[in-house]
Amino acid sequence: MLSGIDLNQIITFPFKDAESRRNFLIGCLVSLTAFIVPILPYFVLYGYAARIAKQILDNESPRMAAWDDWEGMIKDGIRLFGVRMVYSLPVLIVIFPMFIFMVAMPFFMSNASSSELDVAIPAFMLVFFGLMCALIPISIPLAVITPAAEMYVVDKNEFAAGFRFREWWSIFRANIGGFIAAFVIYYMSTMILMFAVQIIGATLIFACLVPLLLPALVIYGLLIMYTAGAQAYKNGRDKLAQSETNAGS
Repeated sequence: MLSGIDLNQIITFPFKDAESRRNFLIGCLVSLTAFIVPILPYFVLYGYAARIAKQILDNESPRMAAWDDWEGMIKDGIRLFGVRMVYSLPVLIVIFPMFIFMVAMPFFMSNASSSELDVAIPAFMLVFFGLMCALIPISIPLAVITPAAEMYVVDKNEFAAGFRFREWWSIFRANIGGFIAAFVIYYMSTMILMFAVQIIGATLIFACLVPLLLPALVIYGLLIMYTAGAQAYKNGRDKLAQSETNAGS
């Protein structure tokens, strides 16, 4: 256990038996289509992750559910995806100027004189690193907080629940350490998996496996993120209920 999160459970449950592995493989195929078809497969993946998270919120152990009720998964996925996008707006506002700078700079450099470049390049670097410095303190707190809002949406099965700040914030505050642990678990597992993929890609024999591993990495990372977030949310909800019971007695 790590701040109430069963690390072994969330890492191994997609592979614990033959049925789980079969459903995980189906998820990999859905993830693969996301590299071809825009947006829609991500709604399905987010909706499927919401199903797994709901199991935990209902006091069940996570298990790879059957891939049925695709319409329901799409609806659930749109809710989760929408909440995540809204809470990511501060990050996107910072990233957008960085993207504009990176796209415009090569065109400017190809037509600028050497004297203009002497001024523009340091200015570009200053603006770029300034935006990076602003991005980190914004993105990390949002990455820790957003799962509480998402899990409240899953818990209440309502998109608007993600924006009832006072309601889900009390659950987050009851288990801040758990939500931080969930973020660390997702971040570290993603870094380890990406590092493993890079090592595989650097080998001549196994490099051809990388296109097959990336879809698996997408769904596996999503499952880890939402199961860890669901466990943190459930523990926070239980702690809040216990504290309210103690206060009322």
